[in-house]
Amino acid sequence: MRRIWAAWAWPIVTFVVISAFMITVLVVRSVSGTSADTANASAAPLEPARHVNTRAWRTIAADPANHADERVVVWGRVTRFDPRADASSFRANVDTARHTPRNGVVNYPTAVVLHGAPDILRNLGQGFIFTAEVTVDGTAPAGGAPDATIPALTVTKLTVTDKTVG
Repeated sequence: MRRIWAAWAWPIVTFVVISAFMITVLVVRSVSGTSADTANASAAPLEPARHVNTRAWRTIAADPANHADERVVVWGRVTRFDPRADASSFRANVDTARHTPRNGVVNYPTAVVLHGAPDILRNLGQGFIFTAEVTVDGTAPAGGAPDATIPALTVTKLTVTDKTVG
């Protein structure tokens, strides 16, 4: 009888030690609040995007790195968008003032790169005119000169306002 108990001693001790360790980890995680549920629940909601005048927008566009995380409302026209290549980003010309189309063309002065969730951008196409709430991220390569950069923005809300222009 003594031999049987000796054969099961190590597996039983190992099981008890592993179980105690797991229970300790669960208790510590629940006390410190680092579970996945509390991490997702503590994400702060975005502040509302604000309307800024064209002069303030040109200041932001000239130095987007110093205006990172600012939220603004922009109007614009899509200049390059290929959802087959990248459904989460596109290029556009934007401004913080709505421009009226003339002879089927609208000219927004600032070229930017916009990123967003593909479900937000699903109704977008090249040449579409839109209004968007965006967060300034910084700069992105312009693609022309090696040192040239343009503002990079993250879209949180986008509304297509005209599908026929351009």
